[in-house]
Amino acid sequence: MEKEKRTKEKSSRQRKKRNERKTYIKDEAVKETDVANSSEYKDIVPVSDKIGDNALQCVRSICRKGLRPILKDFSSVRKFLPPKMTTIMFDRYPAKNRYTDVMCLDKTRVILKDRPKNNDYIHANWVNLSNNKRYICTQGPLDETIEDFWWMIFKEEVQAIVMLCDFIEDGESKCAEYYPLTAGEKVQYGGITVKNEKDGENLESIICQIISVRLEWSTWPDRSSPRSGALLVTLLMKLKTLQEKGPITVHCSAGIGRTGTFCAVDHAISRLNEDGIVSPPDIVKEIRRQRLHSVQSVLQYLFIHICLIEYLQSVKSLPQDSFTRRFRRDYEKYLKKFTERLARDKQQTSNPA
Repeated sequence: MEKEKRTKEKSSRQRKKRNERKTYIKDEAVKETDVANSSEYKDIVPVSDKIGDNALQCVRSICRKGLRPILKDFSSVRKFLPPKMTTIMFDRYPAKNRYTDVMCLDKTRVILKDRPKNNDYIHANWVNLSNNKRYICTQGPLDETIEDFWWMIFKEEVQAIVMLCDFIEDGESKCAEYYPLTAGEKVQYGGITVKNEKDGENLESIICQIISVRLEWSTWPDRSSPRSGALLVTLLMKLKTLQEKGPITVHCSAGIGRTGTFCAVDHAISRLNEDGIVSPPDIVKEIRRQRLHSVQSVLQYLFIHICLIEYLQSVKSLPQDSFTRRFRRDYEKYLKKFTERLARDKQQTSNPA
């Protein structure tokens, strides 16, 4: 009895701590605006382009304009909320939500099949893109929701799980260990048995056959972005054939920043291929209509553009002209400055005066 009492008290403390935790979406906006207003990132006057391929023209035009218009775009995009949105189920089940300020839309939520109505909620949304691509965007599972997570994977016949976070980042829990970490190990979650068939570190060897395929990219920094988009583009290529068979589940910690960016890049590439033109603000709004707050930071928004450059350089031989090189340099400079600022803020928080 005493042991059971201690377990309940520990669970209650963890639940209270989790429900106090936020992603600090609004605070991030202030930091990003300060950097975006810097005169260091000057507008580049667009020049006429004679290249016949519309996709190449579109991306080269983005590079020639420079970072500042993109930074300004995001200041309005980040405020976008879908009209007439409701989050009734999110409010009803706070213990199943990782963050208090990352809401789950009722309209597109994944309903757990073959469950009673009082037990069919999971913090996950359907995100439908062009070419019949279907994603399930979700938060990193909590200890209490691992069984729900695998139930969703099984019932929706998910073909791949894309994990864009680590279990612990900067000493903070970002995701519960929802699968066995050792090759050959089996763990049962409810009525579902999960086995780790293969383990490894590089892109090829981290593809693990469980019920589906798990693709892990845990080195993508939270609220930030990678220096290069090459790996993300490669991951999307690997998922292409799997998406023809069923949906893909993508998660990070909150399931909106890195997760939303991943889906936005896929959507942007599809639009580029279909129409020869892409509007990143419209891309992000389309994702946000289905998964609230997707693409959390201005760096993630910039990263969408970097991935478009990487994609065109790999499949359409986008020239490395002075505008493309300058765009990359400015992005890396911005990334460095923002990362340093985040590090200072964390240090001040951990060592208050």
